[in-house]
Amino acid sequence: MEFNQIRKSLPRTDALEKVKGKATYVGDIKLPGMLYAKILRSEYAHAKIISIDTSEAEIMTGVRKVVTGKDCKILFGACIKDQPPLAIDKVRHAGEGVAAVIAETERQAEDAAKKIKVEYDPLPFVTDPLEAFKEDAPIIHDQNLEYCRVPGFNPKEGTNIFHHYKQTKGDTEKGFKDSEVIVEEEFYYPLLSHVQMEPHGCIACWDSENSVRIWAGTQAPFIVREIVGQMFEIPLSNIKVQVPYLGGGFGGKSDVSIEPMVAYISRFVPHHPVRLILTRKEVFTSSLLGRGMKGTIKVGAKKDGQLVALKAALYYSDGAYGDTGCNVVTASGFVATGPYEYEHCDIDCYGLYTNTPPVGAYRGYGHPEAHLMSERVMNILARKLGMTQAALMKKNFLCDGKTNAVGQVIRKGNGDIYQCLDEVEKALFTSSKPQENDDYYYGRGIAGFMKTPMMLPNASSGAIIKMCEDGTYNVSISGIEMGQGCQTAMTQIAAEALKISAEKIRISKEVDTQFSPYEWQTVGSITTLRAGNAILQAADRAIQKIKESVAMIAHKPVEDLKYEGEWVRSKSDKNFEFETKLLALSYLSPDGHGVGEPIETTGHYYIPGVKFPAPVTGGGDCCGSWTFGCEGAEVKVSKKTGEVTVLHMAIAIDLGRLINPMGARGQMVGGMMMGYGAALMEEVLFNDKGIMKNPNYNKYKVPKLSHIPEKLTVKFIETPDETGPFGARCIAEHPAISIPPAILNAIQDATGVDLFEIPVKPKDLLAKTGGNHNGKN
Repeated sequence: MEFNQIRKSLPRTDALEKVKGKATYVGDIKLPGMLYAKILRSEYAHAKIISIDTSEAEIMTGVRKVVTGKDCKILFGACIKDQPPLAIDKVRHAGEGVAAVIAETERQAEDAAKKIKVEYDPLPFVTDPLEAFKEDAPIIHDQNLEYCRVPGFNPKEGTNIFHHYKQTKGDTEKGFKDSEVIVEEEFYYPLLSHVQMEPHGCIACWDSENSVRIWAGTQAPFIVREIVGQMFEIPLSNIKVQVPYLGGGFGGKSDVSIEPMVAYISRFVPHHPVRLILTRKEVFTSSLLGRGMKGTIKVGAKKDGQLVALKAALYYSDGAYGDTGCNVVTASGFVATGPYEYEHCDIDCYGLYTNTPPVGAYRGYGHPEAHLMSERVMNILARKLGMTQAALMKKNFLCDGKTNAVGQVIRKGNGDIYQCLDEVEKALFTSSKPQENDDYYYGRGIAGFMKTPMMLPNASSGAIIKMCEDGTYNVSISGIEMGQGCQTAMTQIAAEALKISAEKIRISKEVDTQFSPYEWQTVGSITTLRAGNAILQAADRAIQKIKESVAMIAHKPVEDLKYEGEWVRSKSDKNFEFETKLLALSYLSPDGHGVGEPIETTGHYYIPGVKFPAPVTGGGDCCGSWTFGCEGAEVKVSKKTGEVTVLHMAIAIDLGRLINPMGARGQMVGGMMMGYGAALMEEVLFNDKGIMKNPNYNKYKVPKLSHIPEKLTVKFIETPDETGPFGARCIAEHPAISIPPAILNAIQDATGVDLFEIPVKPKDLLAKTGGNHNGKN
């Protein structure tokens, strides 16, 4: 196929506004009568609230209202309603909101919050998922079984398990009996912070008892609308949620975070907008975290490398409230096999309440945790079998006609992972590996990955296309632009579909639930697939409407007309042409009557056939799309310090069809660096009182420009997916998935040391090398 607008590296549509400082974020919004909120937060990981004395705070200068959760009856959540806007009778993590002060300035609110006196009765706490899993663990939610929840989530009474996802295929007991080689290991993936550049922010203003306007830094404005409607039992049509630019999300601003709290406290001061912008510390301690898994995996194979059986258990430290973590638990089970076919599988994934901040979506959504185990085990198994890891991978890859663990048959259109591995091998292994010397070990590692979006079966995206009188188009979607470049990609898809230049397309930059088309959430790397298809549908309808109008004007059959962007021409009459922009508001004929109607169309798309997992097996058509790829890393390890330096990272991904090469490469490099951070430096830590030890950039380390490897290889394979717009599929989260196991595999190749926990700690690695090197590749 030939394309004119996609497969081109067009500049980002949001770039100039951002670099000039003209882009509007929640923190930039100023409204008449605005008040400011500050939150008093718990210093205990788990404690009963005995009393709250707000009297001194209430009389301080500028204070309009002090709000507590004392008489609150509200619990909110999209899947599990287990969280109050402010703590009611007890706190479940350090950093949980206990009281809110609303004042005329932020400083006044902050000073008053310090005057609130809270008496606590400390309770036993737990931060480790395996400890939380034990029968004698402190129970964090006594009402675990009583919470309102959607079907498909399985709590266990009298425990901290708020969701148990189980998946079975075949007979694992028989599979392991038939296996000739078995590998079994334990793994740890720490809790991480999203560290978005923009902190969480929200403004809410109640215009009446049942009407509210909300401005929020969220990936999910329609979910915010739904939850606020449920909280206060008001019509959704009376709730207006607006989202300006978002300064980074990575999943930490999906579902809901601070919006229900701000909606709740602002109701006490009607007709005044109330603004809450979290401090950087609060982003760490009081919004959402990601990851946090301890797991075991056992794999059985034949001596020729044929995989036979897999048994895995993943235990998630999902924090004080389970709503935002429950689907992550399930998603990790979908991919616990890695991109390989097993005849027999037994997978258990547990979402556990812990006395830590709630866990939510984080780039990859359970996939990195599962792949850390699957890809490290492939490396170990290959060495045990006496074959290369690449050969073992290729022997077992999921591909056209093979069946994955949930029972879905993989199609050719899901991608060519074999070619992805070939490209990564070519990038890493074409040149000879540097020789070990007195200062450094050197090693190379590879890892595969597969990714599917986690979503409701009816999760959909909408699009609205309007032609303007000058032949330009306004296109409205509700995919949130948060730095990933979705507005640019959607501009190119719309331009390609309408056969005009991208300069004639303007994508709406603000989402407003009262006027914008519906979008479930901007999550799961799914915007290009779903919103792109919605745009194609709206464009097809616009083109059809244009042709029908021209047919009426020219008295020609629609079948005789060819749409060519700015013109409509006749197949039978070479001299006939009609300029399409004349139809924008309907055509005014020379004799003064109108013909046709304005060119305004809509499109909606959801992935057909997706269902909830089957109750018994955990499988079925529960995954709407698959993307495959491979990653690799080359490292050097200091013999003096144990410090790991990544020299080269590589990724090859089958993205179906390139939309914007420059934008896609940026996604790949950014995602790989997030995987780098997880592998080598990032970890949320708690002290012996359950309080976070490193809620700032001084102590929580993230990759800097100086950490970017000397060499980065990004390769795109294009096996068009018949379900995607022009064949494109999902790619945004994927590069973060398998860089950690690739780095650990490279460290093993360099030093001979197998690691099962991240981040890699240089002192521990140095102790394990002991000056010896027996790695082979």
